[in-house]
Amino acid sequence: MWELEDFTEIRRWYALHLLLCVTFFISGVIINAVQFLLYVTLRPFSKSLYCSINYYLMYSLMSQVLFLAEWWSGSDVRVFASDESFQKWGKEHALIIMNHSYEIDWLMGWIIADRSQILGSAKVFVKKMMQYVPTIGWAWRFSDIIFLNRNWQEDKTIMQNQIKEFFDYPYPVWMLLFAEGTRFTPAKHKASMEFARKRGLPELKRLLIPRTRGFIQCAQSLKGNFPVIYDVTVGFNITEGEEPTLQNMLRGRKVMSEIYVRRIPLDEVPDDDEGASKYLQELYQTKDQLLDSYINTGNFTKENDLPDYPSHPMPRRIYSLLNMVGWACFVLSQILRFYYNLITSGSLLSISFAVGIVIFAYIGLYKMIGLTKIDKGSKYGSTDTKKED
Repeated sequence: MWELEDFTEIRRWYALHLLLCVTFFISGVIINAVQFLLYVTLRPFSKSLYCSINYYLMYSLMSQVLFLAEWWSGSDVRVFASDESFQKWGKEHALIIMNHSYEIDWLMGWIIADRSQILGSAKVFVKKMMQYVPTIGWAWRFSDIIFLNRNWQEDKTIMQNQIKEFFDYPYPVWMLLFAEGTRFTPAKHKASMEFARKRGLPELKRLLIPRTRGFIQCAQSLKGNFPVIYDVTVGFNITEGEEPTLQNMLRGRKVMSEIYVRRIPLDEVPDDDEGASKYLQELYQTKDQLLDSYINTGNFTKENDLPDYPSHPMPRRIYSLLNMVGWACFVLSQILRFYYNLITSGSLLSISFAVGIVIFAYIGLYKMIGLTKIDKGSKYGSTDTKKED
């Protein structure tokens, strides 16, 4: 397997970071255009065929981020799960409940989805404003991703209607739900525990109190069509890798994640709202025990009585590398031709325009990285969010 340790310095070059960003943007716009064309011409007549083609379009876009994680930085994931869970990954519809504790825990989920051969059909709940973001936002808009308004009365109807779109997909779908509603920070944790004390809920050491309304709606809407929940608890091994940030990955620094997975039949969730809410609270108490043990000892089950699952090897797949190389070659050839024509024109205005594009792309790259930082998450504990439960 190809290793990148010999190219550490090269991977820190800003020019290459810029090329990765430009490649992602240009390829994304091209993919968006194809999606739009198929959405208006093919989907009205054959949703199944449209979804099958769109699966590969989404994979082509999302796997470029995987390239950054797996091949550019050499990052990896170690999975602990029962043999039964591992054998069924990628073969059934599932609701994924994952802790939102780190900047790139979502990316570790993408890696697992890819190695389970299901990345192109991974779904997530996101803010409505994301659908207007070029490339990934537009791609999600053409892929039945559920966009929420942060207004429960509106979101409830959106979830009820949109979830039904997944039932007749021609392949398994994984739906990712971050039940906390925001990423963990010490300030948010303090506000969350104050909320727990006021409501008489058990306090958590490592996680925020989950918001139950979205989970209840998901569970009620999915029953009968999605058989299981995968309860995914994500930790990061900083003795084998760097701090889990997108910026570290971009600079070619390895991140090592370890993930504990429990497979839970969705039928176990009570049908009534109160019972489902209590079920989620108890699930998060278990997740908190797992993560607390992992942070204290480096082992998910050393400080609790939960099953000590074996580690299952999930090797990298080469497709994200081939996809990225193909797009990079295409984009680079077009960029070189574009700049050659501008420079040979001899126009000072054209040259200034070319330099401006580079500067704009450079700023855009690091603005994008800034949005992934923990302190850029939503303001948990504000007046609006305290009303949510």
